[in-house]
Amino acid sequence: MRSSFVRIIIVCSALYALACGAFFAVLACFRADKEIWWGAAAFVLATAAIFAGYLLSLRLRMIEILDKLSLTVQSLIDGQDKQQFPVSEDNLLSKLQDQVLKLSGILRTQKLRYKEEGEEMKSLITDITHQLRTPLANLNMYNGLLTDESLPPDKRTEFARIMRDQTEKLTWLMDSLVKISRLESGIIEIRAERRNVADTVLAAIKTAYPSAEEKELEITFEGSRSVQLLHDAKWTGEAIGNVLDNAIKYTPAGGSIKVTVERYEMFARIDVADNGRGIPEAELAKVFQRFYRGTSSADTPGVGVGLYLARKILTEQGGYMKVSSEPGRGSVFSLFLPVDTAEIV
Repeated sequence: MRSSFVRIIIVCSALYALACGAFFAVLACFRADKEIWWGAAAFVLATAAIFAGYLLSLRLRMIEILDKLSLTVQSLIDGQDKQQFPVSEDNLLSKLQDQVLKLSGILRTQKLRYKEEGEEMKSLITDITHQLRTPLANLNMYNGLLTDESLPPDKRTEFARIMRDQTEKLTWLMDSLVKISRLESGIIEIRAERRNVADTVLAAIKTAYPSAEEKELEITFEGSRSVQLLHDAKWTGEAIGNVLDNAIKYTPAGGSIKVTVERYEMFARIDVADNGRGIPEAELAKVFQRFYRGTSSADTPGVGVGLYLARKILTEQGGYMKVSSEPGRGSVFSLFLPVDTAEIV
């Protein structure tokens, strides 16, 4: 920068000297008086002083601008968005500063997102490893027992049944983990279409009905049967199915499950209410965590991914979930989907 500025001064000075030489040559040709020579000399010196002052002020201004740019860059390096140029002035430097600060904000947001995704992936891998360890260890143990030729037939049959159950649990777990990982990594895209959400709910009830029938549970449906809104019927149906499956597991034989659909101004609400064992208040905030199992869930099959996956599906569509419960009297899981463009008949 300094050498460029020096070159500019040298070139300008040379041109000025040539112009002055030409001017004095003209005065000599016309044999100007002594007073004219003194006036010309004074004029040349004055213009030279003005030009030198301008170059000096220009250099000082350039140094000031570079210092401010350096401070702006340093503030970005330090993670602080300090403004060195007045934002009220509509000039090139203010615009450049605004664009640089915006770029810094975008890069900082991306860095934070990548960090969160990395931590989430690390957590997911840890959880998967932990969840797979038990069923794989059980399979390995019972496989070793079945190789014992002296094992009684009744024990062999029992161990084979346990291995089948563990294999089914492992298969279901792997399917759930694959869905979670694909949703979290963005591999699976939610494809929203305008459909009747009541049809989606009834399809989920139909899928869950055989399991409810085995426990002699009654599933009823109430509410509007025509709420049109944008949603992914496949994934939304899976979310509702996960909540229904959870209700079936924790409702005793002979109990009941009621599913209702209501429309509000901004959201459609789907309630899945049961009269099961309920959830302690201290655990309500944890039920949507990945792989969370309540203190009273030891005797109930499951790994704690159904509700987490359901909430993830709702969140991807701009919705959310909440739960209310009272131990011994049942639980109500509420699923909310946005209906700002919905039409209801």
